[in-house]
Amino acid sequence: MDDELGTQRRLHILDDEEVEALYGRPCFSVEERAEYFTLEPAEVALLRSLRGVSSHVAFLLQLGYFKAKQLFFPVPFDEVAEDVAYLLARYFPQVPQASLPSVNSRTLFNQHHMLLAHFDYRRCGAKERTQLAYRASQVARLNAKPVYVFRELWQYLTEQRIVAPGYTLLQDVVGTALTAEQTRLATILRTNLVPQECAALDTLLGSDSGLHLITQLKHDPKDFSLGEMR
Repeated sequence: MDDELGTQRRLHILDDEEVEALYGRPCFSVEERAEYFTLEPAEVALLRSLRGVSSHVAFLLQLGYFKAKQLFFPVPFDEVAEDVAYLLARYFPQVPQASLPSVNSRTLFNQHHMLLAHFDYRRCGAKERTQLAYRASQVARLNAKPVYVFRELWQYLTEQRIVAPGYTLLQDVVGTALTAEQTRLATILRTNLVPQECAALDTLLGSDSGLHLITQLKHDPKDFSLGEMR
């Protein structure tokens, strides 16, 4: 039996649009800006603990984006100019947009910690990745479709309040789990089947005529007639 998964370096699971829908920086409508950039009392307190309008705006951007997707994104002000203009008009009307200096990476990283604590989330570190791999191995026993395993892992991350790692990392986790499951099943077969049974199984999986014999066995019968049962 060919180890198809093992020969692939990285599984194709989602198309570009699906990846963008999950990982792309939010592009808010007018209504969404009003929703995601509205502050609760605890968030007002966090904002007041920061210094400088640039830091405030960066925090508000990250806060709104995290509410929308539970991920962190770069927030260069020139790339999210419409969101910046909205925040300035709403919270800092006296500050001209052109006067905002950029925010350094250390400030952004510290704000990440603030937001993780505020939303009771945690990053996907080494421990979480080990747990994610174990979860993938469990799901792979139920369904061998990569997209099914991926969606189950995404749901697991949401339930556990873990910031999702990058798409390529999840591709690797899914691929490793499916390859391991395929190896596990193949080992069971080789251990418990005699050579004649292995040969018969290989025949079922062959496709000399362009159609696997096992595919015919998987078709539901049209009725319960003797011919269909045979």
